[in-house]
Amino acid sequence: MKRFFKTLLIFIIPLAVVTLVFEIYLRTMNTEYKQKITGLSANYNTIEILALGNSHAYNGVDPRQFDLEAYNMAAGNQSLYFDKRITLKHIDSLKNLKYVLISFDQHSLYFSSQGIRDTWLYYDYDIKYKDKTEFWNDISHFWLGYTPRIAVSIVKDKLLEQFKDTRSHSEEVIKGFMPHYGSVANSFTPAGIKKKANYFNREVQNSIEREENLADLDDFITQLKKKDITPILFTLPMYTDIYPHLIKEYVNQNKKDAQYLTEKHNIQHWDFSDGGEDKSLFYNNDHLNQKGAEFFSKKMNMQLKKLLQ
Repeated sequence: MKRFFKTLLIFIIPLAVVTLVFEIYLRTMNTEYKQKITGLSANYNTIEILALGNSHAYNGVDPRQFDLEAYNMAAGNQSLYFDKRITLKHIDSLKNLKYVLISFDQHSLYFSSQGIRDTWLYYDYDIKYKDKTEFWNDISHFWLGYTPRIAVSIVKDKLLEQFKDTRSHSEEVIKGFMPHYGSVANSFTPAGIKKKANYFNREVQNSIEREENLADLDDFITQLKKKDITPILFTLPMYTDIYPHLIKEYVNQNKKDAQYLTEKHNIQHWDFSDGGEDKSLFYNNDHLNQKGAEFFSKKMNMQLKKLLQ
């Protein structure tokens, strides 16, 4: 029996040490979410425009291109559910907020959970997804919150940054915005285009959340207007070759839903989805690169200037 316990300790002690090291690191590391929320709170008194959305907006809305002070609170795979709750959590502190730009994409109304990212966002934003309990994820960031595979990958990437100086300028977070540089060539092949279109088609076909998310967005717009903040829907383009592969029924439904919201609330929808012909503006087939973000953000700024006239 003693031999058994000794063997058990030989196994448990290194595992416990590794777990402790990872727990400390994961709880103190400077995530993109932390950078974004820290930047938001540091600029509560100056932000006039808040951009929301998933990675299309995160990589596509450049706050530097606006005349008014803008900040990007979009993030990879961020849903309208979290867009709303992030904004409402901080809205009373945003003393000069005038406009909220809400990304309205092909799949925006068809999902609300971000998968494992729900927990990551909870860690840094203190916002839970619906009635999901985070008790066990609070207990262990390593085993449950990030999972060992992702945690090891994070640490490996950070070590490479430190010792091999591999961090590229494409990983800079600027006023909440993360630009992409250059482009991924194989993303624009027929196979790459079809793969991405199929992803969006599956997202909308397999979803039963559209009506719930539409009602939630409707309420979000109502709450913003009650505070004299102007909501604006916007749709950034994907590369033009994707659109013929999308299911027309859902494309048309998206247009109807946008029209419903704009007419009900007398707000605008800046739809740039027909502006995706120039491949040089894209990082891959559905994300703008830095050049594209600059181009379309300037277009958005021009639209905003028309409202101010």
